[in-house]
Amino acid sequence: MFETFGKKIIQLRLYIVIVWLFMVFISLPFAPQAQKYLKPGGFSNENFPSVEARKLMQEKMEVSTIAFDLVFSHKDWSPFDPRFTESIQGALLPLNQYSEVSSIVTHLDDPNRASNMSNTVHATVGLSIELEESLDFLKMVEKEINPGALEMIITGGPALYRDISLASEKDLRKGELFAFPLATVTLLIVFGTIIAAFLPAAVGGGGVILGLALVYLISQSIDMSVFALNIVTLLGIGLGIDYSLFYTSRFKEELNYSKDVTQAIINTHKRAGPAIFFSACTSLVGLVSLITFDIMMLRSVGMGAVIVIFCALFASLTLMPVMLSFIGPRINYFRILPKRKSKFEFWLPFSKWVMSKPWLILLPTTTILIILATPVLNMRLGTVDATILPQSIESRQGFDILYEEFDFGKKTIIPVIYTFEGKTFLPENLEYAYNIGKNLENIEGVTRVKSIVNIDETFTFEQYLLMYENPNSLTDFEVRNIVENFARDGAILFLLESDFHPFGPETRNLVTEIRSYKLDKGEMLVDGGPGETTDIVNSLYKKFPIVVLVVVIVTYISLMILFRSIILPLKAVILNILSIFASYGALVFIFQDGNFSGLLNFQPMGVIDSTLPILLFAVIFGLSMDYEIFLLSRVSEAYKKTNNNELSVSIGLQKSGSIITGAAAILIVVASSFIIADVVVVKAIGLGLAIAVFVDVTLVRALIAPSLMRIAGPLNWWLPSWLDKILPNISHEN
Repeated sequence: MFETFGKKIIQLRLYIVIVWLFMVFISLPFAPQAQKYLKPGGFSNENFPSVEARKLMQEKMEVSTIAFDLVFSHKDWSPFDPRFTESIQGALLPLNQYSEVSSIVTHLDDPNRASNMSNTVHATVGLSIELEESLDFLKMVEKEINPGALEMIITGGPALYRDISLASEKDLRKGELFAFPLATVTLLIVFGTIIAAFLPAAVGGGGVILGLALVYLISQSIDMSVFALNIVTLLGIGLGIDYSLFYTSRFKEELNYSKDVTQAIINTHKRAGPAIFFSACTSLVGLVSLITFDIMMLRSVGMGAVIVIFCALFASLTLMPVMLSFIGPRINYFRILPKRKSKFEFWLPFSKWVMSKPWLILLPTTTILIILATPVLNMRLGTVDATILPQSIESRQGFDILYEEFDFGKKTIIPVIYTFEGKTFLPENLEYAYNIGKNLENIEGVTRVKSIVNIDETFTFEQYLLMYENPNSLTDFEVRNIVENFARDGAILFLLESDFHPFGPETRNLVTEIRSYKLDKGEMLVDGGPGETTDIVNSLYKKFPIVVLVVVIVTYISLMILFRSIILPLKAVILNILSIFASYGALVFIFQDGNFSGLLNFQPMGVIDSTLPILLFAVIFGLSMDYEIFLLSRVSEAYKKTNNNELSVSIGLQKSGSIITGAAAILIVVASSFIIADVVVVKAIGLGLAIAVFVDVTLVRALIAPSLMRIAGPLNWWLPSWLDKILPNISHEN
């Protein structure tokens, strides 16, 4: 099949060049705008119970769940200095004309909004619109807010999401700026000649341009998260160059044998084409699985990655052979590095050493992998907050001021809304709410409950009943404030405080316990960050084991078809999982525990964002399988010629070692270029991927995989005859 396809490409090469030139030409204006229609966030879902609670709070309690904060300060003026207050009132005055503004609360309304540490206050502007609309609204009004002599910082949800989008776009530009040049330098080291080095980069780049243009077009009709773009670009650059590198390397080898360019391309397509095709398919299997999750961010990565990997595959199997047919022997021109005597100088003695001491190599290397993976046992899943942004960004600075001077985020706040039929202050409704409040106070981990029936722990129900005989006549400011903001007819708001990490597993257990509370009447829902985090983690990890099982089974069957063995695919799957766990261990050690945080310039998260393990599984499982296929395709090819397991493994390692190392080096370089990202999630993905590929290409493919194949012997190639008859015959070598 691939041999016939290769012949057709040679026959139609002029048409293929014209088609590719046309596609790249029309893609060029759109590819740089790929982020234009991408949306911030994408970590929630409209069907989550926490979202339902939020809507109830907006409807019943008239609470603004979307708001931004303005932090005002002055070097000399105190917060209640008339000049200070006049400046704030003047700054906020233009906001009163907008219907989107539902409330404005300053330190004049709540004295606790004035800092005890400095001449700093904060005002909260509540909005009656959704997050996406709030970004446009903030952009429109921020120029109208004139603080006069005061210094002002804008923070809060809309500002943070805006800055995350801007920082992600900046990270993408920085990543691209480093990725392509460094990948090209790596190709120069691999091939030693300018043309051979620049050709894979050019063809891979063409695939990336086409892929990003398609992302731009699709994002206009389908919601996609801005976080996806960095990951999609990383995969597009890395895999696009890798596939083209593998094709170019095989072409150079075939050209040495046949000396005829056309025959060399046909042979390359026949022998390398299936390996590249199946490598892309295994990558796609893992990434397609992301589309099944209920989180827009993961779906976006899945859709975007499928697009760019398909474009990378399409480029390597169509544009690359056509370009090589024109270049021919000139692929070796313009050498800038000395030609090595033989590419086997290292791999020949290395492969013999591995074959001679399989157990001696297998046991320590496997032990190292297990040690690398051990931090996974302490992984704490959660979600991240504003600390994913660098401290140089204004909204992050505002967040830090709120945290340090106003204790924002130091205590975990869990909003719980209780809805029922009837008037709130009827004795039977008040008594039921009182019992709920007492039960919430007694939950382990809850340090305080604030509501109309939790004003004082010593109060009895009878005292509350007496106090609320006439709620409108209350004179105590704090009690009046609670009644006005925590109660409506048919709804009561409880605010629970806890010392647990707001996004950690202990808080999720707390939310789960609250939700398990049995009511005889009415309904109780949990909102806020803890509620949403619980919904995200539950949604993701209820489905994740099923996705893993499906991906593993599909990959196993694909490799069984390609290599006609039931043992080799099993080995490949197990080794891939070990590589993934080693990457997970590194994530916990670095980003959760904070090791090397100074060197890598980030603030430790204390948790691992719940999307990261799923993302890395989807990406790493496919990428690791790429290198396994590259190795096994050469081993299988040699085994069909020699029928000698040990010799074929040695030959396969010799012939694929340098190309796998080169391909992995490119991907490590591309992934590492995203470690300089400002957004911590992007940094974590780049580093996690780089570590996984490094571990895979050094410990797994070079040492553990050949050792296991040497130990298994002829059993590597065992396939029951009945199974051989029913499996489709798609071979990389006929």
